[in-house]
Amino acid sequence: MPATTDTPEPRPIGRSILLGVTIGVAAGATVYFLIAIPIYLVASFEANGMDRPIIRTGLLKVALPFGVLFGIGTGVASGRWLRRGGRWTVEDGGDRYTTR
Repeated sequence: MPATTDTPEPRPIGRSILLGVTIGVAAGATVYFLIAIPIYLVASFEANGMDRPIIRTGLLKVALPFGVLFGIGTGVASGRWLRRGGRWTVEDGGDRYTTR
């Protein structure tokens, strides 16, 4: 009797890349805005707040690179996870917390 393997076939590479890019952009934008909102808030309390170098430095040299790096890391990890057979849904119609 031939041996059967239960290893799942890899998902299409295009779908994995599309998912990784989507999650990466969303995660990067979220991190950027979590860092940028307090910077904008501090800048709004001063008359020339947006013209101060610390505000521009904080946005362009801290928030933007951190958001981009976090987005790339999250996108690569989620794309590879999906490509290797990871799933977010349950096929039997239940959720992951019930035992049927």
